[in-house]
Amino acid sequence: MIGLKRGTVRLVEYDLKWSSSFNREEKKIRKIFGKDALKIQHIGSTAIPGILAKPVIDIGLVVPSFKKVLGCVKELESIGYKIKNDDFRKERLFFTKGPEDKRTHYLHIGELNDYYIEDMILFRDYLRAHRAIALKYSSLKEELAKEYGDKREIYTAKKEKFIEGIVKKAKYEVS
Repeated sequence: MIGLKRGTVRLVEYDLKWSSSFNREEKKIRKIFGKDALKIQHIGSTAIPGILAKPVIDIGLVVPSFKKVLGCVKELESIGYKIKNDDFRKERLFFTKGPEDKRTHYLHIGELNDYYIEDMILFRDYLRAHRAIALKYSSLKEELAKEYGDKREIYTAKKEKFIEGIVKKAKYEVS
């Protein structure tokens, strides 16, 4: 089961169906972007088996430039995605799918060589490869969800330091 009310945090156990949901969306997105979809990946906690996650599928898309995306907004809307124009991150375009009371998918779009999406993939891969760290992250999320269940922005901000530390560590180990 996927879907979560906007602005809230509810964590659930990993569900094998999340991968299938990503695969269905990936095909639709690839059809819209064609060769300009340089990379489409299932990211976020729903892509990491064995940890708690908000039941919303995060999708990372790398494109040559945001210009192409802006030309595809209507096509993305036709498959249920709405652009979030007030997103505070300049390194991405962000789309949501589902009504406010049941968001089902988030589409994060980054430009080639910006590394925003690549860092998210690196984080996912590191947690997949390091079970103990993945469980530590899951515990952190659980603690934060208890305290900030109705304050999604605070919950997300409080996870950033942990995520940034893992991305730095993963980049160091890769180099």
